[in-house]
Amino acid sequence: MNDRLYALLVPCLLAIASAIGMLVVRRLVRAAGLLLVHSLSIAAIYFVLSADFLAVGQVVVYSGAIVVLFLFVVLLLPDGGIENRVGRGRAAVGLVAGASMLFAILAAMWSVLTADEPPAPPRADLSVQAVARELFGNQLVPFEATALLLLIAIVGAVTLWQRHDRVEPGEQP
Repeated sequence: MNDRLYALLVPCLLAIASAIGMLVVRRLVRAAGLLLVHSLSIAAIYFVLSADFLAVGQVVVYSGAIVVLFLFVVLLLPDGGIENRVGRGRAAVGLVAGASMLFAILAAMWSVLTADEPPAPPRADLSVQAVARELFGNQLVPFEATALLLLIAIVGAVTLWQRHDRVEPGEQP
């Protein structure tokens, strides 16, 4: 077995637990906090896998910027964005989808663990120029589309916040 397997167990279990927690909690502020835990555990997984650049990028971009942006938008929502109870049909679809994804992940892990020899890691140019060429060349449109989606989410949250009936000072809710 690979010597990194035991070092990966803790962040993987933490990532799974925080992902399940995000699905279970009803307050969006708590879900955003669990998203932060999940993002940091993914960064720990990258670090254990010797992908230091991705680990730092995960912490800076996702844990630092995106989660703070989500918290800002959630706090603009009325009542902190409390979600209604989940219906039985929605819960059943979620359980079936989650079980099928878990089965696919376990099948992939089983095929890797039972292989005669581990797959060779791909050789890639990890210089700053190569990363910049890929990010601002082939991946420029998805990168900018993500920024546009985040802007739309912020505008939507502000719109929902402005439509919320506010209680005037001195009035009873």
